[in-house]
Amino acid sequence: MKQICRTTKSFKDPVHGFSDICEELSPLVDSWILQRLRNIKQTAFAYLVYHGMEHSRFNHSIGSAHLAKELLGFITSNTNYYYYELGRELSDKLSQSLLVFQLAALLHDAGHLPFSHSTEVGISEARYIYNVPGIDKLPLRHEEYTFSLVPHAVEILREENSDIEPVFTDKLEDDIQLILRGILNYDTKLDPLAECTVHILYMLLSSGLDIDRMDYLLRDSLYAGVHYGLYDIGRLTRVILATPLLKEPSGKLSSRACRVAILDKGISVLESFLLARLYMYSEVYLHRVVETYNALYARLFSLLAYSGVIGVQGSGAELEIPTPDDILSSKIDAINTWRSFDDISVTSLFRRIAENRAGLPEEAKILAKMIIDRRHPKLYQQIDDPLLWGLYKEYLSTGYAPSWAEPLLEDLVDIQRENPLVMLRPLKTDLVSIGKVGIYYRDTSSVTLLEDSTERNETTQIYIQRLKKLAELNLRRIVLIADKSSEKDFERAEKILLDLRRESRSNR
Repeated sequence: MKQICRTTKSFKDPVHGFSDICEELSPLVDSWILQRLRNIKQTAFAYLVYHGMEHSRFNHSIGSAHLAKELLGFITSNTNYYYYELGRELSDKLSQSLLVFQLAALLHDAGHLPFSHSTEVGISEARYIYNVPGIDKLPLRHEEYTFSLVPHAVEILREENSDIEPVFTDKLEDDIQLILRGILNYDTKLDPLAECTVHILYMLLSSGLDIDRMDYLLRDSLYAGVHYGLYDIGRLTRVILATPLLKEPSGKLSSRACRVAILDKGISVLESFLLARLYMYSEVYLHRVVETYNALYARLFSLLAYSGVIGVQGSGAELEIPTPDDILSSKIDAINTWRSFDDISVTSLFRRIAENRAGLPEEAKILAKMIIDRRHPKLYQQIDDPLLWGLYKEYLSTGYAPSWAEPLLEDLVDIQRENPLVMLRPLKTDLVSIGKVGIYYRDTSSVTLLEDSTERNETTQIYIQRLKKLAELNLRRIVLIADKSSEKDFERAEKILLDLRRESRSNR
């Protein structure tokens, strides 16, 4: 089974110095699947505030794949060293997984829509505020598009005679889907060792302590010109290991204990990693002006969907969006549409709208002009309240609300539907997934989940307690945005939000 790079192709990278990709994967890097990502901004409209943030999802995908290769080397070495014979099988299996893991890392963001997550919000608003017919055919998560692109990526590699064999199943495509989706979300049977290895690789790609976040925190910090996202990545990658298969009382192997863990001596760098994420969200990603432009875009997108300018493939709309099923089915029109569905095509549409395009709601032209001319609304209010966030989010996505809250929530949606220049956004971020990461104690050769961990040593105990508090931190925020011309509606919406907050506390 050949899973070691023949040689590497190095990309000069401002974050990692060089990003090294196995040569066998070069055809995919050069393909339409990844090249399209050059025209998808990594951080949507953050560049309108931090002018250096023009970097793309392509940059991040290359960086993540580089870290996949680098991190796997340290993990296999650490696992083998600290678990001795017990860890050798897992280390060997992880080493065999190098090509499939780097391939999964390259593809993990391939399904992103224009301006990254902002279009997902636009689709959500088209569904839940404007009730646009047929828009429910489009998913709310970019991962669905990523999954539909995996067979095309495998076919591209096959056509170029890239020598990549599956490690866990009979098909390379199934291997990649397993790593991207996780063992619990993909219907296939594996032996315990393969199941353990797949779960480790899945965690390394999307667990909170993963190569995705490791790359984008450093990359976004660099391009924003800030220091919030900096941490010692060289140290962090060297203190991670994987817990291997354990035996049940019956003597059978069990993969239940398989997880990513960090050596106890690496607790301080884990803390700096968590703080980097927290500060990047609070100071950059959720900056009030950044979020204002993201809100403008999402509202304009949903309004154009309501007006029939944007629609699902085959609807006859000016800007059509293929479904994941159509891409998976290799429909030529869908694939051709997808290849050009990027920031450039959407911005071009917005420019046409801003140039006083006839037959559209006046609010659409105003919103488009605000984005094109970089002139954002100045009315802004944020309310940090998990209960209020939960009420609004639940009502939007399911229509459900307690009887006392339903009329107020309906009024909030009606205000936005009647006046698109009033925008209400439920925002969140959290670090809680890091609680499922294990801490490996070298003196006892044992692993405890961070959320369950205790420590006799006073110094280490202080670190553990701080980490637990960080892991519990979250942000659940409602943001209200409006143009000055809509001040009365803004004040109405603000009053309703305050009434909801007050009532939610009294009805707890």
